[in-house]
Amino acid sequence: MSFTYPLGLLGLIGIPIVIVIYILRSKYNEQTVSSTYLWKLSDKFLKRRNPLSGLTGVISLVLQILTVTVISVAIAQPIFVLSGAANDYCFVLDTTGSMNMSDGRETRLERAKDEITKIIRSSADGSAFSLTCVADETVVMFESVTSKDTAVELVEQIRPEYTSADSTKAVKAAQKYFDANTSAFVYLVTDKSYETKENVEIIRVGEAGEDNFALTDLTYSQAAGKLSVSAKVISYSSEKELTVKLYLDGADTASATVKTVASAGTPTDVALECSCISFSSFRVEIDDSDVYAADNGLTTYNLKSEKTYSTLIVSKSGFFFKSVIDALTDSEITVISPSEYPSHTEKYGLYIFDSYTPSELPDGAVWLINSDRSIEKSGFGIKGKVGMDSSAAIKKSSSSASAVKKLLEDVTGDSIYVKNYIKYSGMYLNFHTLFSHNSNPLIFAGTNGLGHRQVVFGFDIHQSDLALSPDFPIIMRNLLEYSFPDVLEKSSFTVGEEAVVNLTASTESVKAFAPSGKEVYADNDGATATFKLEEVGTYTVNVKTADAETNYKIYSCAHPDESAPTVEEERFALSGERTYDTRDGEFDPQVILFVCLALLFIADWGVFCYEKYQLR
Repeated sequence: MSFTYPLGLLGLIGIPIVIVIYILRSKYNEQTVSSTYLWKLSDKFLKRRNPLSGLTGVISLVLQILTVTVISVAIAQPIFVLSGAANDYCFVLDTTGSMNMSDGRETRLERAKDEITKIIRSSADGSAFSLTCVADETVVMFESVTSKDTAVELVEQIRPEYTSADSTKAVKAAQKYFDANTSAFVYLVTDKSYETKENVEIIRVGEAGEDNFALTDLTYSQAAGKLSVSAKVISYSSEKELTVKLYLDGADTASATVKTVASAGTPTDVALECSCISFSSFRVEIDDSDVYAADNGLTTYNLKSEKTYSTLIVSKSGFFFKSVIDALTDSEITVISPSEYPSHTEKYGLYIFDSYTPSELPDGAVWLINSDRSIEKSGFGIKGKVGMDSSAAIKKSSSSASAVKKLLEDVTGDSIYVKNYIKYSGMYLNFHTLFSHNSNPLIFAGTNGLGHRQVVFGFDIHQSDLALSPDFPIIMRNLLEYSFPDVLEKSSFTVGEEAVVNLTASTESVKAFAPSGKEVYADNDGATATFKLEEVGTYTVNVKTADAETNYKIYSCAHPDESAPTVEEERFALSGERTYDTRDGEFDPQVILFVCLALLFIADWGVFCYEKYQLR
């Protein structure tokens, strides 16, 4: 036996105090009687009938001593060890999107938490509990918790997610527990079904045959004052007649309605059309109820931004760049000579230095053409000039990086020759090489030390075939889009994806807020801010610049894999041979002690009344 709070036994000091009080207390009671004769006569008869009446004081003392003892022991909270009476329990809880399906009373996740709580409550005291949640990421919620109340409280704190996860994650999480203790009872609590299992108990909380349908593949076009929307609806349980409605700009009344019969398991096309000159957002949703409301509607936001291409070209002529930028954008272009730049004070979104190297980098996006001197915080060094006897073709990058693919979109890379170039060294890791010669980067892009977007050409364009190449306007278009990016390139995402916010030179801060109102952490690398979408609904992206503060809206829809959960594997098997070892259990006699305490109080009160009021 052990005590949880051994200092509680200090209460036993009260026993000698009770004894001292018993010795010092008065043994006589003053009472008024009508006749001394009758008193003596009744006392004589009572002594004959109840010879133990003199022991009532001792009985009270014994009861009080026992009461003090029980109170002290109860405060110390004794624990009796029961050998081999308890076990280890390991739970793997599916928290993917489909666990948010509801029967109208509770969600599948709530049902799963109830099942786990029942097992914890019914287990022997002294058992240990561990739980891991499996969704897009595998998260250990708690390990080896021996307090039932603590384990139940931690289970109640689990919140739903909307992401997807394949079954291998659940297998890995369960296998980890089983490898650590082959005697543990491993439970997988999920709404997905498995035909066979091994070394694991599967608790399935989903039900088949419930009404379940979804809206997918939303596209739209706008022309001649009309908004045309197309989508697909699918019913996962049975053929169902569905009503689909279109709402413009958050209106409560639908702008268009269509009814369709969705075949079981087969996507059905729907089309809606309404008058619309412009819109800030629209929502398409199925106007019927099912077990999973998260996939019954989709929202699209209009993110068209008013770009301003304010550009300064520092060059002796600037002809090539001015011509192509004029052709590709509606720009405000200023061309000055290198001698004028040091005294030029106006600010621009893009600075193009053609065969001129400034003493320091400006506050904005920068293109450095044929830069032959090192600049602080430019992100690269200068090794020297490389001359060749004849012109040589430069090689297009074959990198699979998404940034490189976007910068080289539609670029063939053929027939671009240079005769000499600058050899650069010490490039930042966040630079992406687009063209090179003998592994020397000739065109590369990235973020400089000031956090601004930067493009570098390692050769004089006037002494190359680049301006005459069909790729020239395409490369310029891609680089202009990189230097003047849309804040957000799209408004529709799927839960689990990352949203990328493109930052400009004037961006001061970026904040993202989830549909629940929670602020989402954004990973900022200077050129972009990235945050992960983990909830279904509308996210608000707050972008603060030196001139204004703008809120952008994007929509994160439910993951399609969670609309009708299936499992590829037929078995859920944990490798290893199961053992049957147990752990020591515990017995807490608190309830028994409090019952005994109540009985002692009642008994002592009865003896007190007997002595006080002479209930004889």
